[in-house]
Amino acid sequence: MDVENKNKFALRRLGIFLVALSILYIFFKIIISIILPSENFKAPYKITIEKGQTLFSISKELYDAGAINNRRTFEMLVMIFGSDISISEGEYYFDKPVSVFQIAMRITGKEFGIERKKITFPEGFSNKEMADRLSATLPSFDKDLFLSLADGQEGYLFPDTYNFFPSTTADVIVSSLKKNFQKKIVPLEEDMKSSGHSLEEVIIMASIIEKEAKGENDRELVSGILWNRIEAGIPLQVDAPFLYLLGKESKDLTKKDLAIKSPYNTYINKGLPPKPINNPGLAAITAAIHPESSDYFYYLHDKDGNIHYAKTYAEHKKNIEKYL
Repeated sequence: MDVENKNKFALRRLGIFLVALSILYIFFKIIISIILPSENFKAPYKITIEKGQTLFSISKELYDAGAINNRRTFEMLVMIFGSDISISEGEYYFDKPVSVFQIAMRITGKEFGIERKKITFPEGFSNKEMADRLSATLPSFDKDLFLSLADGQEGYLFPDTYNFFPSTTADVIVSSLKKNFQKKIVPLEEDMKSSGHSLEEVIIMASIIEKEAKGENDRELVSGILWNRIEAGIPLQVDAPFLYLLGKESKDLTKKDLAIKSPYNTYINKGLPPKPINNPGLAAITAAIHPESSDYFYYLHDKDGNIHYAKTYAEHKKNIEKYL
């Protein structure tokens, strides 16, 4: 082989080597971009994925926030792990930078080593009771921030069972509870319009019913009695707001308590209190919208929790003497 041919052969080999090296370099960069967090990832970071949101819009949001370096890589990984319809809606919180691989795994529901905490809020829980339960369950939960963000939202944080990550922040939780409320109330909107009452009035009444009604079967009848009293211009005279005001149950109330000057005192003020006194559940909200019609204006619960109704104050006094 002459010198000229040897040089051509060497150049050809060098070219093949450089192409192979370039391919390896690109491949290496892709692997690195998949397994290492984006250098622009600013933690803590939260992304909310709505139901029906497209993969394209999710990748754009992640890219614009600096959480991923390459949108196509992210989209490819999502399709490999499942598909764009397997993306799980919800709020995702990242307390430290993670790779595009981990992000794709999280939002397609394939969460390895990440345990959500199951938290149930019973119907009628106040914001403070919710904060106490969250604080007892989530190690880094900011109770004061939750109460600050939930201020003015009493009644509109839906009591239900939720699954939160241990690091879920107070703002994400408040947002989740409010969104759940909005979702639950949508099917009731037409009936609410027909009832003649506003959403605020319904939720305030439902929060009272939640504490005043003792069983599954008396919510609608109690609702009817309370709306009857409002329509007749009679004070509601219910004890439930004093639990909100003073933290006292009916059996602990004194005459001084019943005379306290407050817009929540339904013994001295007519109509509904200014705001809900807790976060009512769906059954109480439905009862506030659909009261059971009756001629009753009074009711009381005996020591065993049984309810007794009366049409007149004279009948009500007899019930008091008989059962209390």
